[in-house]
Order: sequence, then C-alpha cells, then structure tokens
Amino acid sequence: MDRPKEYDNLIKAGAFAEITPEPAAVQARIVRAKGYLDYAQYGADNPQFNLQRYMSLYDGFFELVQAVLEHYGVRQKDSGRKLAIQRVTVDLGLNPVIAIITKAHERRNGTSYESPFPPLSTAEVSLMQDILKKALPAAAALTGVKL
Repeated sequence: MDRPKEYDNLIKAGAFAEITPEPAAVQARIVRAKGYLDYAQYGADNPQFNLQRYMSLYDGFFELVQAVLEHYGVRQKDSGRKLAIQRVTVDLGLNPVIAIITKAHERRNGTSYESPFPPLSTAEVSLMQDILKKALPAAAALTGVKL
C-alpha cells in the first residue's frame, strides 16, 4: 500500500491501526459526503437552519476523512478523530483550513459532551460549505472515486 509515511508513523505511535482497505467503503463514504453537501443546500436562505446545515457539512467532511483513511488502509483509534481530520486535511491539500476544520470538530465535541451549540452565523456555515465543496473532488481524486 502506497501511503504517506506519516500514516506509518501514526501506526507506530499507536494513534492509527492498520486495516485492509475496502474500495466499496471508500466509494460509499464519498457518496455520503456528497449527500451531506447536497442536503446542506436546503434551508440556505433561512438562518434558522444554520446549525443543521453546519453539522451536515461537518459530517460530510468527516466522511471524506474516513474515506481517505480507508483508502490508505488505516483507521483512527479512540480519541484520534481530531488527528485524523488534521492529517487528511493536509492530504487533500487544504492546509490553510486546518484551523477551521479543527474548530468545527471542537465545537461538535463540546456540543456533544458539554454544552449546547453556540449560535452560528451564515458566514460560518458558508465557509464550511466552501470547504466541503473543495474537499469532495480532492478526496475523490486522491481515492480514485468518480463523482
């Protein structure tokens, strides 16, 4: 399996586990990411749906993360989601948005485990949408999946 050496280093460090990649799973995750992006278009003109759209876009991005990990034959271990997001964001050539994706992840975790989700602006949702729009074709190209 040809993959960036960083993945092997993360396996050695115990952050990721090696798996046998399943191309059908990669394809399914890319398709689901597209579905999340398409779904997020609904309610775009109504700020009342900002939270639902934002979470859909975040989930779509994370589907791409999982697709790339699967493609490279690795899976994150417990509490490795943030590291996986950061690693794949680099692989997709989206280094400038690592901080934005990391913040989305932290907001999601804080909401899931600690407190209600803070209000979201339409600009924040639009930014996540733009990121997923760029990440989707990049992930498809990297994994060889046709959109």
